[in-house]
Amino acid sequence: MNLSICKKICKECPFSQSSPKGWLGPHSLEAVIETQQQGKLFSCHMVRKQDMVHQDIECGDIRICRGFIASATKSGIVFDRETETHRALSDLQILVSSEAKESFDSILSCNEFVTHHSTASCKPRNKLPEKEIYQRLGYKFKNDVG
Repeated sequence: MNLSICKKICKECPFSQSSPKGWLGPHSLEAVIETQQQGKLFSCHMVRKQDMVHQDIECGDIRICRGFIASATKSGIVFDRETETHRALSDLQILVSSEAKESFDSILSCNEFVTHHSTASCKPRNKLPEKEIYQRLGYKFKNDVG
């Protein structure tokens, strides 16, 4: 795995205080929170491609969202080193923390993220299957038709 990360946080990054409230693109609030808390990969909305697959992120062709990593850190989420994905995210977390490019106050913690992006229709749901989470994050699976 050779993850890459954005050099800076986008102005409209959903993990930024300056992001449009409630706008998460194709993602549900629950799916984004679950992705972060479970230590899954989350790509930057500015570099996603319609036909991208999970491997595009794993090989570094599609960058990880810097705000996603900074928000996890602010939320007290420390990616462990038990899996290849978690080790790669941990390395990015260390990098982002050491570079300290972001103002801590400009990043939304998990609780702030929920408040910032909540809508009246946003209620906790049952846990989604992993494939559904990835599809909502924009991933396409090679064996999917259409």
